[in-house]
Amino acid sequence: MKLINKDADYAIKALVELAGRDGRTADVTGLTGPLGLPRPYLRKIMQALGRGGLVLSTRGKGGGFVLARPAAAIRLTDVIRVFQGPVKIHDCIFKARVCPDVRTCPLRKTLDRLEAELVAGLEGVTVAALAAEREGRSGGRKKGGRP
Repeated sequence: MKLINKDADYAIKALVELAGRDGRTADVTGLTGPLGLPRPYLRKIMQALGRGGLVLSTRGKGGGFVLARPAAAIRLTDVIRVFQGPVKIHDCIFKARVCPDVRTCPLRKTLDRLEAELVAGLEGVTVAALAAEREGRSGGRKKGGRP
């Protein structure tokens, strides 16, 4: 089971890159180098982030993408929801129609608890925190610079 799919993973990396640009607009071409992604694929990712309300885009000369809100207000779960829907680790295959034990099932209760803990943990991870971690690992590189 993958918690974060490829699109969400690349989207998170793109958001961290935008966070390091201090509000300056970045076009897709300018992001492809640091992220190492093909331009058409990255454009698809950025458009989905725009539809999800995580980035704003402007067209034309000097256009591109910026974060739609502060990096500290964009959580990992926001990105996962854009690309994968709600964070779920289980879904009872029997539902209430077939399973007479749906309300008292010990497996379901355990998985519900684990899912709530996972979501709470992911909610605590922001793009700002990931950007700060990246900055710390790179030996103090300047914001907006290449990784």
